Amino acid sequence: MKNIQQQNVGMLFAGSFLALTASRIIESNGSNLIDFSQGLLTGIGIAGMVVSLLVYGRYQKQSR
Repeated sequence: MKNIQQQNVGMLFAGSFLALTASRIIESNGSNLIDFSQGLLTGIGIAGMVVSLLVYGRYQKQSR
């Protein structure tokens, strides 16, 4: 069970990293919709990374 939880945290972190990467790759060219999409992807990426770090820390605390 512990291994599955660690995989879930890893996938959340990887997905968050990819969302941040995608937001930096997209060029807005002055489009409001693309600016909104970049902001949304950046927010999702940051929130996902923070949550994954908190959950990972919680798992490490429980395992000791």
